[in-house]
Amino acid sequence: MPALIDWHSHHTPSELMDDFVRLTGQGPSPDPFDSPDFDRRRRELDAAGIDVQLVCQGAGLYADRLPAEQAMAITRRSNDVIAERIAPHGGRFLGVIAVSLKDIAGSVKEIERMAAKGFRAVLLYPKTDGAFLLDTPEAEPLFAKISELKLPIFLHGATSAEDPTLKRLEDGGAGVVYGVVADATVNECVLRMIAGGVFDRHPDLKVVIRSGGGGLPLLLQRLKWKHKGADERSYSAILLDHFLIDTASVDARTLGFLLETMGEGRVVFGSDYCGGLGLLKKGVAVVEQQSDPARIKTITERNSRNLLHL
Repeated sequence: MPALIDWHSHHTPSELMDDFVRLTGQGPSPDPFDSPDFDRRRRELDAAGIDVQLVCQGAGLYADRLPAEQAMAITRRSNDVIAERIAPHGGRFLGVIAVSLKDIAGSVKEIERMAAKGFRAVLLYPKTDGAFLLDTPEAEPLFAKISELKLPIFLHGATSAEDPTLKRLEDGGAGVVYGVVADATVNECVLRMIAGGVFDRHPDLKVVIRSGGGGLPLLLQRLKWKHKGADERSYSAILLDHFLIDTASVDARTLGFLLETMGEGRVVFGSDYCGGLGLLKKGVAVVEQQSDPARIKTITERNSRNLLHL
């Protein structure tokens, strides 16, 4: 039977809550399904039919709103707690390395440190302090280390926005941010990385975009602008060479479209468990509702194993 490898899950360690409140004045909103009990989480994997789950920090612990030293301290502690949680479980869980764009040099060391502990991917957010950074020379040491260690990137969306006009909307604009702003930021970040030549300098770099690709698969036909690299190629061609998408927040009908549009080699399974989407089985339903679930599992397993060198 093909294995189901979950690329997209979160854990927000309770140990960091007090520190985060002290430093920022507010704490992350805990997901009711999140728990420090990874024995229970392992049983949930068994019940849902998931063989391996990648675990990254909860988006509520995004630390780059803090000064660099504090952001890096929170990031290291988050990585350490996740490492402690997953260690006893014999490869059922794999860690995703959190970094801080506030401290690139410290993050390079953190990638080295956590990769040595067996973490298999790197978590990146599109912005820091409201500005894009991944298309700038400052980010080069980060990409160089990620490429050197042959790690894939998991590109997540930020759930906060700096536009003050959002506050005039209901719920402070939270529904607008969640519904479109986060995806728009991811989309712009992807194109900035392409236009900035990141993949000219790091031709083997692979990136998984969370939650169905943030809408980018719908835009592929518009991405005809040519990148002036060694060979002139469209943004869409470069995107298809270097980016994959996960299935989190995708329904059964949309998954068929994504497989056809992106190609079978560019889709991995993701549940977004403990990211606010509810029961783990809810994420698996998108596979179970396909006409041939085993085929989808085979496709996503193959892609995940290639990315993670399993």
